[in-house]
Amino acid sequence: MRKNFFLSSLATIALTGILLTGCSKDDTTAPVITITGSSSLELSLNSGAWTDLGATAEDDEDGAVNVTSDASSTNPNTNLVGTYTITYTAQDAAGNVEFSTRTIRVKNDAEDFAGDYLVRDTVPGFIFNYNQTIRVDSTVNNRVRFSRFGDYANNTAIYATKLGNGNLEIPLQTAADIGSGAGACDVVTHQFSSTAFTVTSNGFVLSYTDAVTTSGCTGSTTGVATYTKQ
Repeated sequence: MRKNFFLSSLATIALTGILLTGCSKDDTTAPVITITGSSSLELSLNSGAWTDLGATAEDDEDGAVNVTSDASSTNPNTNLVGTYTITYTAQDAAGNVEFSTRTIRVKNDAEDFAGDYLVRDTVPGFIFNYNQTIRVDSTVNNRVRFSRFGDYANNTAIYATKLGNGNLEIPLQTAADIGSGAGACDVVTHQFSSTAFTVTSNGFVLSYTDAVTTSGCTGSTTGVATYTKQ
């Protein structure tokens, strides 16, 4: 009787082990992260500080779990054009980890003018044809910069401002020691300002004043530059 009881006990233990083994399972499912707000957005340059809205996470075993992020170090710098990514991380009790990201693009609102252009620049008695690149300013919103304004050598600092009506305006500004040549008035200081702006089907027309301010070389002329986007 003892022998039979012993064998019966062993069978019960074995069966219990099988049942327990069959009912157990490993948790291999990571939490699901839900980003609060849009996962992809654009902000205007100089639009002020932006605060991340964060994210939440839910796990099939643990319920709500904590979410961490690198937002403190990767929050977008709204004073610098660029694309910024915030990464969110959630981990459940079993060690399963999930990641999700939010992408934020800080843009200059004048970026529609950026690109390469063929310019036909007409001044009294002359026509100049040249290539021009317009780039957005990376720190000042609605400002663009010309790579070679007026076809003068070394004239790389002239900028224009996009106005509320969508037009470009060159505010009065000085370009020192631009031009080329060995003549007394070939490399001089100019002042530029725009007088009119018209949008075309594939670019724009910009009318401007060009005044030389170097002593002994002073004079003023006007130009009409037609920009055709390439």
